[in-house]
Amino acid sequence: MSLANSQIRTSDSGRRVLILGLGNPLRGDDGVGPRVVAELRRRGLPEGVEAVDGGTLGLDLLYLLEGWDQVIIVDAAILGRNPGEFLRFTPEDAHLVGSLASLSSHSAGLAETLALARALGRALPEIIIYGIQPERMDWEEGLSPAVEAALPRLVKEIRKHVMACSEEGGKPERPL
Repeated sequence: MSLANSQIRTSDSGRRVLILGLGNPLRGDDGVGPRVVAELRRRGLPEGVEAVDGGTLGLDLLYLLEGWDQVIIVDAAILGRNPGEFLRFTPEDAHLVGSLASLSSHSAGLAETLALARALGRALPEIIIYGIQPERMDWEEGLSPAVEAALPRLVKEIRKHVMACSEEGGKPERPL
């Protein structure tokens, strides 16, 4: 089922925002995206915002991106930082169209999906990425202590961004 056709209520501003957690919880810190989604759902989100565990969908991500005004993606990413540190950026900020494969932990993931969308002439929503530096991504359930410790701050940052979008009926300040 495509979430683009879902019947969630839009906010007063009419904006529809998808928070998409990517990753595999069976691969250590790679599961940070789904874990953030679970925490955001637990805390509640404003009207017009939906949080979805995107798992490791690969090119099927294209269907999830359709029909939203903004998509916030949360994923483990090789950022060259200390484990647990995270960055907020757009695909354009990081020139990700051709190079996200080196950042993402998925073989057919976000970079390939964005490239496919552009090649097919598909309109993309505004995309914001929260990448968090993993410590370990081996076959082991649970997050490393460093990534676990960063979760409250990451969730708070994403909620702050979403609330600013909801209150202002538009975009908050430009990503860092």
